[in-house]
Amino acid sequence: MEKNVKAELLVVDDHSLILEGICKIVNKMPEVTVADAVTSGKQAIKLIEERDYDVYILDISIPDISGFELIAKIRELNDQAKIVVNTMHEEIWMVNRLVQCGVNAVILKSSAHAELVAAIRSVLRGESYTCPRFASILQKLNSSSSGLQPKDAPTRRERDVLEAVAKGMNTHEIAALLKISENTVETFRKRLISKFGAKNAIDMVVKAVSQGWIKLD
Repeated sequence: MEKNVKAELLVVDDHSLILEGICKIVNKMPEVTVADAVTSGKQAIKLIEERDYDVYILDISIPDISGFELIAKIRELNDQAKIVVNTMHEEIWMVNRLVQCGVNAVILKSSAHAELVAAIRSVLRGESYTCPRFASILQKLNSSSSGLQPKDAPTRRERDVLEAVAKGMNTHEIAALLKISENTVETFRKRLISKFGAKNAIDMVVKAVSQGWIKLD
């Protein structure tokens, strides 16, 4: 990029306050500027069909169009596009899917402002970036584990619950899916956390995936 020419960004987030906050942070950076900022996927599609941007900052949870569809569209038009995902989601299936999409950077909305700045500067240098929390989840997901003893292996029903939890479903949704009571779902969940020696549901799913008990789509 030529000296004194700022990189141009497209920012997409359906929450106006978050969108405004991102724009304020970005526009304080001397090397970049927000060219366009929109709150809907349809608006974003129209813009990316008309022109290229140096960096795309996207949320995944956009009501009218899936953030993953938006990523696919950007890649279709420009396979070298630099994409930064700014998301509140840290579910294992979401982490896995973002990795498969090959985005250039991922930061969580709970991250400090400095993480967004670091992500943008990294992708402009042609490097990938993940905030510490996301990187920690990835590391756990990729780490090997000794696995469970046969006597501790999850039952078929427990695996059904495990797979549903991995997809981000809540207790009410799992109960409806498996046609069991919410209390039963909670019983299975507690038993699974105990079997895997997990700290919480996220840690449980990480260990289940790393040990090969479930696979993420």
